[in-house]
Amino acid sequence: MRPDDDSPKRGRKQLVSRKDQEEGAGTIKLKAASTTQRRKDRIVWGISVAVGLMFLFLTIGTFPTQTKDEYKDTYDTMDETQQRLSMREGFLDINTTFNTTDYWVKDEVVIGWHSFLMLTFLGGVGPIAIYESRKRKRIDRIEERLSDFLRDLSESMRAGQTLHEAIKTSAGGEYGALTPEIKKMALQVSWGVSVTKTLDMFAERVNTNLVKRSVTLINEASSAGGNVSNVIDAAAKDTREIQIMKMKRATEMGIYKLVIGVSFLVFLVVVAVMFFSFMPEMENLSDSYSSSSDGSSAQSPGGFDPTGVDFQEVKLLFFAAVAVQAVGDGIVAGIMATGRVKDGLVLATYFGAFTLVAFDLFLL
Repeated sequence: MRPDDDSPKRGRKQLVSRKDQEEGAGTIKLKAASTTQRRKDRIVWGISVAVGLMFLFLTIGTFPTQTKDEYKDTYDTMDETQQRLSMREGFLDINTTFNTTDYWVKDEVVIGWHSFLMLTFLGGVGPIAIYESRKRKRIDRIEERLSDFLRDLSESMRAGQTLHEAIKTSAGGEYGALTPEIKKMALQVSWGVSVTKTLDMFAERVNTNLVKRSVTLINEASSAGGNVSNVIDAAAKDTREIQIMKMKRATEMGIYKLVIGVSFLVFLVVVAVMFFSFMPEMENLSDSYSSSSDGSSAQSPGGFDPTGVDFQEVKLLFFAAVAVQAVGDGIVAGIMATGRVKDGLVLATYFGAFTLVAFDLFLL
């Protein structure tokens, strides 16, 4: 009689053991997916940091800090104006000049330390910001459909299904970017993973306050018992209200984002007009004073001496002003639109790239 009495116990133990194994297998698969995502994040960050450091070293190496070889003997005897006029160079002679006479840009395109400085920002910050922004947009699309998913869960439970069965039923629906996550949860519960743990892993993958709050509310209601469908329905309504507030803010702040973008373009156009009209006239005036008949550096009325102006330095100052404007406007516009610095860095990257192209191909 004792062996027969032990057989149901052995059966229950085998069933529990099999369930634990299935739950463990599901957890291992999800951990592997999470590890893959973290590895991808490290790769993007590592490449961006490496590219940024490379351009930073190039900027430092090409920055004009030492006297050119052809001026070393006479550099100390020159006055400050002569010393300032193209008499210095960087430790690395890697400035590149391209002959673009046959193209629609300026005759010579020079890639110098100013280009490397901007590329330091574009290469070191841009890829990370764009990558993180794309991840955030995917999460935003998931949050947009979260209220629909919770509402359908509530309706399925009111129809008599358990939460376990309601998740499986919802896996056959269409929820946009949230659909793959729902199918993952359906697979997990079918593997034997508890509903509570399945929802916790879903919240960990998405990793936003909105999803974590909804999952915590559902899990607490499930563990406490009672009418879980009403709790899920309340979470769905709360999620929907938050999404409406986000969309309203994005619509209102989009106008300010557009205004900031237009102001940056206006500033760039003003600088371009100065480069094409004011700067050439000043350079011609400087040449005419330098080649005056008496050979002296005469001053124009008002005491201004154009021969003492390094116009290349003036152009670089304008480049620095536009670059600072591009980065600052981009960050401010992104923060105003979404409240996230990462989105601001994405706009700053676009504005910075536009600035670099405009100056290197047309202005400097």
